[in-house]
Amino acid sequence: MHFHLISLFPDIFTSFLSTSLLQKAQEKKLISFHVINPRTYCTDKHAQIDDQIYGGGAGMLLKAQPLIDAVESIIRQLPWTEKQKQTAPDLKILLPSPSTEVFTQKHAYSYSKYNNLIFVCGRYEGIDYRFEEYMNTKYPSAFQKISLGQFILLGGEVATMTMIEAISRLLPGVIKETESRQNESYSLKSSMTNLEPPQYTRPEEVYGYRVPEILLKGNQQEISKRKADHSTSLE
Repeated sequence: MHFHLISLFPDIFTSFLSTSLLQKAQEKKLISFHVINPRTYCTDKHAQIDDQIYGGGAGMLLKAQPLIDAVESIIRQLPWTEKQKQTAPDLKILLPSPSTEVFTQKHAYSYSKYNNLIFVCGRYEGIDYRFEEYMNTKYPSAFQKISLGQFILLGGEVATMTMIEAISRLLPGVIKETESRQNESYSLKSSMTNLEPPQYTRPEEVYGYRVPEILLKGNQQEISKRKADHSTSLE
């Protein structure tokens, strides 16, 4: 899978992409990252990426044109036919932003089926709405505005990193233990409506709190029943 990240502050991603399982997945060529600064696509000599809001309002708004051109530059470089580039059949263009559509594990599974994901990270007061109009018109099936929840961040980068983690860990080979995905919270086999039961490790006692005796006896049938009894359904 190829992640294309459009951000005014690309250095935010440096440490995130070079640590832990994401780095190992890149070394295995399971995933790749391409970070673009949209300022590159500004057309004026000062490379001004933002401006004041028409009609008044606090703060500055990112211009639509540089972000549109950044997305289009990515699509032009993909190894598709010209017809495919017009319909973007194997692509999602995601705008992390306040939205009625809230990211869940179901979205993570859905996005993990694509080969190319473009994340467009807003900043300041957001992006000129004409960016959304353009994307909705030209790539209606590929473009999606999505939120992490009912709260506001400084920009779209942290939301993007959260979604990258949720998506990439679903890709074969990124996580070594397949069972970790099959028996976790929001698992497919439970229609993504479950929470895992409590789990324990050594030592058997910590500050007076003990591991449940049934987990120490090794009876797998009883252990499986206990796990099922202590799982939580969200329905």
